[in-house]
Amino acid sequence: MQSPRAFAVFAFTLGACGPTLTDDQVTEAVRAKVAEAVPAGRVGVELLGRSRWVRAGMFDAECLQQKDLAFSENPAAGEALRISPTYENQRFLTADTEKGWCVLLGEGGTAKVGGPVKQGDAWVVPVTLSLASPTPWGACLADRALTREVKVTVDEAGAPVIDGDVSLPIGACPVPMPAGEDRGGSNERPAERPPKAPKQDEVIALMTRFNDALVKKDRVAALALTSCYNLYEEKRVGSCTPSELLQVGAHGESAGTSISWLENVVEGFSDIGAIRQDNKIPTMYHVLMTHKRTKRDRSMSVEWVGGEWRIVGVVGAKGADLTSARFVYDLHKNERRDIFLRRLNGEKIDEQGISTEPEVVE
Repeated sequence: MQSPRAFAVFAFTLGACGPTLTDDQVTEAVRAKVAEAVPAGRVGVELLGRSRWVRAGMFDAECLQQKDLAFSENPAAGEALRISPTYENQRFLTADTEKGWCVLLGEGGTAKVGGPVKQGDAWVVPVTLSLASPTPWGACLADRALTREVKVTVDEAGAPVIDGDVSLPIGACPVPMPAGEDRGGSNERPAERPPKAPKQDEVIALMTRFNDALVKKDRVAALALTSCYNLYEEKRVGSCTPSELLQVGAHGESAGTSISWLENVVEGFSDIGAIRQDNKIPTMYHVLMTHKRTKRDRSMSVEWVGGEWRIVGVVGAKGADLTSARFVYDLHKNERRDIFLRRLNGEKIDEQGISTEPEVVE
């Protein structure tokens, strides 16, 4: 008769003979999971928050500051990293979510899968993520955001079961990330004169398309409907990026730090007034509006560019957080228009016409 001890040993031996995996099978299973989870195209990461300081725990604070990508609120505090992107590098923010902004990390996501280490009935596998073509932001990802360990077990059918996240910290950002981070631009202003003045219904249709793109948070589509002037770039014509629209809200929207592109001047698009051609910029017409509360004269402008009307946007003042384009820029006022032209021609002055050149002390 078999002793209880012998029976226990026999039972244990039977259990140990269940389905198992080789090291190569474990490694291949993890590689397949990585290929499924890590995008090969343009990838971004979600920065949570919409005020000046956004949460960005996946980055190395010192690297961000060395590359002049962002200011850190308190890098020595040991708290969750909070940053504010610099104007020069906010251009890599090409999309936004309900909770924050998306910064482009790069493209060509891949991973190095290390050798599995057996621990009891499981294998522990180290994974190191990387980007083949990182942006400066992608190059500042902290090790903690790129390295992790996953646990692999085997189910009753002998198939590998992977426990652990092998993805980049994308959050709610779109995949692939929208393009548009390259400022490009030119110093050649639109020169082709429009065949005729824009009609009110044409302007309202353009305003509606632009507003619809903002409602959908499609900053790239919205930007394509603008004639945008960035007065902080060497090439000032057409050098705006989607980032300059991230804090520009749809008409009537005033959530968080976003401001309606019409700045709540009128109730509806049909409330626009006369449309007048500028006497110094023949490609541009000013759409007059009366402020619904103050009754002051305001205006947005449209310009004939490449055979179509576009809404004029101007990046004329840097913000405390993100720098934004403005669309109610009052270029119908001669003084305002003349300062705009002086800046467009390279004069170092601000929106009030005050010199921004550093004072020379003799």
